Amino acid sequence: MKKVLQIGGWSVFVLGVFVLLFFVNAGYEEIETQAPKITIQKPGNHNFVTEEKVVAVMNDLGYSFKDQSLGEIELERIEAEVKTIPGVKDVQAYKYSNGLVQLDIEQQLPIARIVLMGGKMGCYLDVDGEVIPLSQDYIAKVPVFTGYIYEPYNEIPSIKEITKNDSISELHVLDEIYTLALALNKDDFLTAQILQVYVNEKQEFEMIPRVGNHRILFGGIDDFEDKLFRLKYFYTEAEMNVKELNIYDTLNLKYKDQIVGSKRLYY
Repeated sequence: MKKVLQIGGWSVFVLGVFVLLFFVNAGYEEIETQAPKITIQKPGNHNFVTEEKVVAVMNDLGYSFKDQSLGEIELERIEAEVKTIPGVKDVQAYKYSNGLVQLDIEQQLPIARIVLMGGKMGCYLDVDGEVIPLSQDYIAKVPVFTGYIYEPYNEIPSIKEITKNDSISELHVLDEIYTLALALNKDDFLTAQILQVYVNEKQEFEMIPRVGNHRILFGGIDDFEDKLFRLKYFYTEAEMNVKELNIYDTLNLKYKDQIVGSKRLYY
């Protein structure tokens, strides 16, 4: 009999807890919302995502946060729509018992801008090899890759997709672009110095520097780390001024363990 009373007591207790939680949750859902708090992590200080853009997306969903209750705010819907903003890597939305709705947004870090053959619209590649669509409001200052880059418009794959299959990899140059762009991004000096990279018909790289009126014949992606080391050493250790750099028409990195400079005929 005592055991039956204990079981009955626990049942009443559990039922009471559920009833209490129901009323507490019902009251929580009726709390009036405050203006949302939006935090955006911006690696590299790029500005793809702004608070104004995020607010505009939520307004389009019907969330003005004026005379609205927490129960009306659908966090998963907000997260899904905010992720469509170019440059958004991740978004987490929360709501609190004081009526506050908070969004924590992480932005992608671009390392290269891709312009397709013929000057067609391209994309950015981020540090993880994912695609960032071009933005109408912001242009990232990263090396621009142009030339013989053929990719289906609006169907540019991520680097992970390309490298999964060797036969697919042979059809793309994006994986090599990513390898080179990532290496440049790891060096502040080279990131600042290399303004543009041209992919020629042989799928080799030619670089246009920011300082110096010359081309850099980089060749293929093979031995890219050594080539970049030699290039940086030339710029930083040769102690040449801009006028002396302009004497050269080309710098050729395609020969192992050396840089071959070709001087202009007339200077």
